[in-house]
Amino acid sequence: MRFRQTLALLTLLIFCVVAQAQDRVSLRPGFKVGDENRYALSASVETIVTPKGQDGIGGSSRGLLTATVSVRILSVKETVIEQEAVVEEISFNSNKAGSTAPGSKEVAGKKIEFGITPGGELVKCIIPDSPGYTALADLLFSAFRWYPRTDINVGETWEAIGRGNLFTDRLSDASMSASTTFKLSSLLKGVASIDGAITLNQSGSSIYNPGGGNLNVSVSATGKGSAHVDIDVNAGHLITGSTESRVEGRFINIQPTAAGEKMNPREGSLVETSKFSIKRIE
Repeated sequence: MRFRQTLALLTLLIFCVVAQAQDRVSLRPGFKVGDENRYALSASVETIVTPKGQDGIGGSSRGLLTATVSVRILSVKETVIEQEAVVEEISFNSNKAGSTAPGSKEVAGKKIEFGITPGGELVKCIIPDSPGYTALADLLFSAFRWYPRTDINVGETWEAIGRGNLFTDRLSDASMSASTTFKLSSLLKGVASIDGAITLNQSGSSIYNPGGGNLNVSVSATGKGSAHVDIDVNAGHLITGSTESRVEGRFINIQPTAAGEKMNPREGSLVETSKFSIKRIE
């Protein structure tokens, strides 16, 4: 009887070990020379600063970006994967607070060339000189940085620097430090679903234009967000991904004063919301 119980326990242990090994999966992209994928990307960032008091700082801005790109793998080496993204369509508008200039008119058909390490770190890039293409390049580069470096099980988590799986600070009036905790939530029929919890914070100085010129401001802000990604693990490519966040805090500007003169700080309450998305086009 004791032998049978021991054998049953040993069989169960072997089954659990094999099942865990089978559940481990690689989420990293499968880079092959000549592979080409088309993506639709979008970004939306809205910033509202509400004056505190009669002389407080106030203003609002909104940045919008949409684009369709075709990304092709040019070469795969041990230390670098070279790619080019041909921009088929692009629309960009960013009216920073205090600016009355119209949105930038972007022209499709240009290329973003870049190289990343197998771990997703950017090592070189050539970007057309325009605000829209620069913001779009940020989005593309961020899409490779968040993957886990090893195979993982369903339910396992890992940490990554940055605001989720897709982001750019170029539409924001308050650049933030950010980190994300990702989790492989499920693996069904070859599709891995990943969720992320984002933490954002900023404590330091920045430049803000409420209208009439730039101000040096002290920034104190925190925020949270979420991310979601679906990946085809058999094909080794992304299906869809999104990142959303909300930041709240304050701007403070203190002008220099003469000796003995009372300081008159100006303050504004900050709320910034952002949404980024990417979707593979069949």
